[in-house]
Amino acid sequence: MSDPGRPTSPIEFRSVTDFAVRFADRTIELVAMPYGADAAVVVHGRPCMESIAAGSFDGVERRANRVKVNRDHDLERTVGRAVALHPSRTEGLVAELRIARTPLGDETLALADDQALEPSVGFAVMPGGERWLDQRARRLVTKAFLDHIAMVPEGAYEGRILSVRAAGTADAPRSATPNLDQVRAWLYADNYGV
Repeated sequence: MSDPGRPTSPIEFRSVTDFAVRFADRTIELVAMPYGADAAVVVHGRPCMESIAAGSFDGVERRANRVKVNRDHDLERTVGRAVALHPSRTEGLVAELRIARTPLGDETLALADDQALEPSVGFAVMPGGERWLDQRARRLVTKAFLDHIAMVPEGAYEGRILSVRAAGTADAPRSATPNLDQVRAWLYADNYGV
């Protein structure tokens, strides 16, 4: 089914590590996307630093139940859905996720509790929702559409921020050169002292 508020721009992925698992009610609460945190990413084939502005996800709380949770950005491996989204928190977009009572859901809760999985956001930049700075070396996202939340082995916002997200639509194949993309992100981070 088509969502009239959904942009046509590609879905992008970002990850964080700050979350809590509650087994009793099968929920995970997490900062899905921190505001103002820099991440070394590759956008349209070139490395840059990116940050998400506060207010970028305003209004998403009205469609929380439509945001699904999956494993590894694989839309066919759904493990739950968002039950609440809080875009106005100072630390970033906060999400409360309910994980299904299935073998994959049980595994997801256990691995998340052991900090072996971290959240990663699939989002699209809305038309006019980005500003390029420093001769296109930095991108500031000011308006974004939250497509889904995935639980992945490694997040973009841990340590030196080395993860590179897949660009393109959710159905598109991942980068053919993920290692090269990673090296480019490392070089960019080294050159700019990140």
